[in-house]
Amino acid sequence: MNPTLSLSSPFQSIFWSKESSFLHRASLILAGVFLLAFASQLSIPLQPVPLTFQSVTVILIGMTYGARCGAAVVAAYLIAGACGLPVFADHSGGIQHFFGPTAGYLIGFLPAAYISGYLAQKGWAKSIIRSFMVALLGASVIFLCGLSVLSLSIGWDKAIAVGLMPFIISEPIKLAAASFIIPHCWKKP
Repeated sequence: MNPTLSLSSPFQSIFWSKESSFLHRASLILAGVFLLAFASQLSIPLQPVPLTFQSVTVILIGMTYGARCGAAVVAAYLIAGACGLPVFADHSGGIQHFFGPTAGYLIGFLPAAYISGYLAQKGWAKSIIRSFMVALLGASVIFLCGLSVLSLSIGWDKAIAVGLMPFIISEPIKLAAASFIIPHCWKKP
């Protein structure tokens, strides 16, 4: 089996054997893209950054799919959105999202999924507390990238006011909910 295509995550053992085909792995990635696209539509349209379930879903995918497969899901999602498929918030898509106020958040999804997945594979997903710590780290990566890009157009103070403060209560609640799910995904079937 090609090691670059192997899945080292709990979903491999839950859904398919280690000898699963490329089609099975592609189906798993496609399912993750659909989940992420669905989570994007669950939004409260704040300006300039809407409150969605994208970020927590990115962390959840990373921590349940593992580093490589989770990053592959996010990369496929970002490519689909850049190509114009309506997978981003409010059924939108297009390359312009990578040049607007949400660009940094979208870009931050990729390292967040990889880091969260890597730490989960190293055993940090087996308890609620440790899962929450990893989820907070992943969300921090997303917000750091998002605020960095947003601050280029509106300055740090305003970026924090509109790109972080509206999420300071809701994000930890969403991450805590995910942290209750994640350890169950890593239990042996």
